[in-house]
Amino acid sequence: MKINKLSIGVLFLFGATTTILAQQNNDTIKSTKAIEGVIIQGSNKKGKESNLINLQRKSAEVIENVGSEQLKKQGVGDVATAVTKATSTVKQEGSNTIAVRGLIDRYNTTTLNNLPIPSDDPENKNIDLGLLKTDIIDLIALEKVYNPRIIGDFGGANINIVSKEHTGKAYVGFNLGSGYNAQNAKADNFYTQEGLNYFGTKLPKIPANALTAYNFKSSWNFKDAFGPSILMPLNTNMSLDGGKSFKIGSGRLNLYAYAGFDNDFSYLTGKQGSYASEIFYQDYNKVQKFNYGTNTTGLLNLYYRINANHQLKWITYYTHSTLQEAKIYEGFSRDIAENGGAYVRRGENKITNVLVNQLGGDHKLTDKWSLNWIAGYNYLNSQRPDRITNTLVQNPETGMYSVTRESGLNNRYFDDLDDKEISGNLTLSYKLNDDFKISAGYQGRYKKRTFFSKQVDFKWNNEVAGFTAEVEDPNNLDQIFNAYNYSKNYFRITSNFGDAGVLKPVLYNGKQNITSGFANLDYKLSDKLMMQFGLRLDNIYQYIEWQVQYATPTNNGEYTYNKILPALNLKYSLTDRQNLRLAVSRTYTLPQLKEMAPYMYNDITETSIGNPYLKASDNNNIDLKWEYFPKSGEVLSITGFGKYIQNPISKTYINSSDPFFSYLNAGDWAYVFGVEAEIRKDIVNFGKSKLYTFLNASYMSSKAELNNDKVLKETKGLYSVNFDVKEDKLQGAADFVANANLGYNHKFYTGSDMDLTLAYSYVGNYVYSISTQTIGNIIQKPIHSLDFIAKLNFKNNVTVGLAAKNLINPEIRRVQENKINSETYNFQKGRIFSLSLGYKF
Repeated sequence: MKINKLSIGVLFLFGATTTILAQQNNDTIKSTKAIEGVIIQGSNKKGKESNLINLQRKSAEVIENVGSEQLKKQGVGDVATAVTKATSTVKQEGSNTIAVRGLIDRYNTTTLNNLPIPSDDPENKNIDLGLLKTDIIDLIALEKVYNPRIIGDFGGANINIVSKEHTGKAYVGFNLGSGYNAQNAKADNFYTQEGLNYFGTKLPKIPANALTAYNFKSSWNFKDAFGPSILMPLNTNMSLDGGKSFKIGSGRLNLYAYAGFDNDFSYLTGKQGSYASEIFYQDYNKVQKFNYGTNTTGLLNLYYRINANHQLKWITYYTHSTLQEAKIYEGFSRDIAENGGAYVRRGENKITNVLVNQLGGDHKLTDKWSLNWIAGYNYLNSQRPDRITNTLVQNPETGMYSVTRESGLNNRYFDDLDDKEISGNLTLSYKLNDDFKISAGYQGRYKKRTFFSKQVDFKWNNEVAGFTAEVEDPNNLDQIFNAYNYSKNYFRITSNFGDAGVLKPVLYNGKQNITSGFANLDYKLSDKLMMQFGLRLDNIYQYIEWQVQYATPTNNGEYTYNKILPALNLKYSLTDRQNLRLAVSRTYTLPQLKEMAPYMYNDITETSIGNPYLKASDNNNIDLKWEYFPKSGEVLSITGFGKYIQNPISKTYINSSDPFFSYLNAGDWAYVFGVEAEIRKDIVNFGKSKLYTFLNASYMSSKAELNNDKVLKETKGLYSVNFDVKEDKLQGAADFVANANLGYNHKFYTGSDMDLTLAYSYVGNYVYSISTQTIGNIIQKPIHSLDFIAKLNFKNNVTVGLAAKNLINPEIRRVQENKINSETYNFQKGRIFSLSLGYKF
């Protein structure tokens, strides 16, 4: 189309991208030149590396983003693995939690589009990030420097996940993949507990009259998931996603939808135990763990652009995940099998459902005023239905296995966690000019949590003649615990409250309400110096009540905190491509509801109990950062950081006849300081190929006060400890963490391209738990990992992927620094090889 009369009609800025569209307008100045049109193109994809790095360069805040483009190259499929690609970030082995800058789960927060999402485990503050798939995200913002718009319950980092929005042409994509863990070949049988089906949709239920009759329908025996068939435990994944843009009225609606399913088989064999200074509690020198997990995820993201000044968005996210575990422990157990021969079976199903709904809007009210808001409702339900535990002892002479008769050692356990939360953010901003902007807002989150567990104990009666609780096969417990033997009074069924006729639950209920107001001032002091100063006021209310099977000083607790949280960010532009940044702030860390409830959670080698006298911590933070941007998509940075924590919270052993963990304000102070560096750089370009690297590393040092008298006084004598030293390292703080990635990209003349990536990571020593009564710290030993990923993107929209992960296959080891250097944990995860195929219509 020829345009004789021209005006610039629309100007959009998206980070590094500027698009100028020429439009016809008959009311503009006349021109004699004929212009067909002018288009300056770029990419406005949020997850593109060059855009994220450019945003980092321009931002007044210190930010670190991991984009979807980088994650695809590295073959990362879940958010937990994605987060560990950022500096100073560690996934704690043996758990589903993340530590950032040496600060473990309770010091971090997780948000989806800046709204909190609930934890799937009563033991943890944050959701298992492994449940969240990278297919549904644009980027992950790791906010390690505090800003008052962020939740004040912040110590290490806020991990903000930005959900994927559709841009560009309409498409439908299909992906299919399969993989195999080579270590699974070591298992003669692949055991799972009876209950859930292949897709994890079947839910076992506790019988209504569990204490008065034997009405359990599911078997005690583990089943072989693949016997007698010739099938192998292959991992599979499949997904369908698509996006389309619709014109509605004068606006445009962008729709993105995703649905996916994947499963995972893993077999671990090794050793595990619990020890004192020289005493063995449990020493299981042969442990087998069979894990089968599933994840079904759906996402709907609607982005409606009413006009240039007003946009609305709606996000619905749902995930259904399951984990089936069959675990067998063989070896020594104090008071049960002190000459060896202990045989402990644990079968567990865990089912988690998470539903997140969010509605938000961005509005440019005038040239100077803008309004941003988002509100959300979260619902989470997590259950462990029908967890079974059996403790047997093998007779070395006959080879027969006898069931221990002590109450509680053979049981079926059920629990249910319900978490409902309403949250919202509202921000009003006034921009006088490019040098001055002020924002003020409100945030609120209102959480209600209920949790209960029920345990049914099976105790055989050796006084009844003719009954011997022995089996030749330890996987044939149905031979002992069945309706016939119960009718003959060969065993009794009781609860953890005793012989009550009603199955009474152990429970806790909690509320957490946080109301916040905040303000931020961005002011350009000179051409080179930018200041951002903010203040946040938090009013916090926590209430918790509980019912347990033993006496406690009280059965509820009520806590109120008022926190004033200042933050200052300074950015000095040394050149157009170099920045020097300084940030100082004050934040806090709340005790979690589960940490305050004296509810006892029992694992095979670890038992934890809450502390109703636990107090909040206060965190004082400082960062100094230099960053350099050689060219688009490249960055070099060095950061020094420090944190001083008042009343830090630690998980440690308490004085008891049995080894119990609890949560304590173990001292008045703790600190962590360190230095971290990052490099994203193209090494060499030749023809249609390039070699590039992504490196980061951090070194940290930490120390925490340990005070026996403080613990005894503040818990009012409920708990006591005998720390070996007055100061020690902070729990969870790894001394050195590094990631090194080497990539090769080649663009073929046919229009196809190939990416090859070699990804190495290292996590150094860190304290897993703190010593008391001279038992010695438990130290997580260094871990090395190496992955290789290949991606081929063909011109005909076909994608082929090949991955070989955990090639080093290191031992995951924990060593207790006691007199005999006990090894408390030693497993290998196995090498995983996978192939994927995708097609986009």
